Amino acid sequence: MNRKIYSCLLSVFTLCQFANAQFTDCSTGLMLCPSADMQKDGTFMITNNWLNKNCLPPGKPSGLGWGYDTFSYGFSITFLSRVEIEYIGTIFDGKKVPSKEADDYWKIMFNQDRHFSVKFLVLKEGKLRSWVPSLAIGICDPVTGAGTGDYIGSDVSYGNGYFNRFYVVATKHFSTSFGELGVHAGYQYSLRNDYKINAPCVGVNWKPVWLENRYFFPNFILEFDSRTCNFGFVSSIWDDRFEVMFLLQNMQWISAGLRFKVCLSK
Repeated sequence: MNRKIYSCLLSVFTLCQFANAQFTDCSTGLMLCPSADMQKDGTFMITNNWLNKNCLPPGKPSGLGWGYDTFSYGFSITFLSRVEIEYIGTIFDGKKVPSKEADDYWKIMFNQDRHFSVKFLVLKEGKLRSWVPSLAIGICDPVTGAGTGDYIGSDVSYGNGYFNRFYVVATKHFSTSFGELGVHAGYQYSLRNDYKINAPCVGVNWKPVWLENRYFFPNFILEFDSRTCNFGFVSSIWDDRFEVMFLLQNMQWISAGLRFKVCLSK
């Protein structure tokens, strides 16, 4: 068992690719990387994030897009522990778009990007064999609302689909004497023109057993992507009614989030 754990850790530390999800996109996962973890059936979540600009797509010539820190919020619900659906809003700061015709529409909090995402659990961990990981596929911001059929690119001033992404990811958990260890690896594809994230994504999480309690139980996360090395934690609070997220992207850029959770099913 120890040899399997060390092999998985070595894979994570030697792979280095990009992923733009999950707590930062108001859904279940790691911080920036997706996972095949799911919530319980009937779980409803409200997530609020303060995001540094490096978590967000860049701007475009018209000024829309993010070259600044901003705020996002999202609502999600899980069905049968196999399907999770999210609605996410990310605030534009209109004051960053000076214009002679500017009105209240362009003031901060008056404009935002809205998108949906969905994740399907294809295979539950250990369902076929004890060593088989869980497997999930996800779709995020699948269509552009601009009516042009084009996704935002660095050389155009139209289109949106800022968070467009399709992914497949596998997750495997290991029980050890020092706590639960999770290993996550997947592949994603994006239709965006200004940067391509068509690459593998990987991460590890660790829940130290000696810190487990009903009031504060941290889940430490380490992720690698093609640009940055990310570290942080997502901690459950008060019997998992709340979660807090702290992300140190590239070991220097801070993002943080707060989530409320309630299970609507009995």
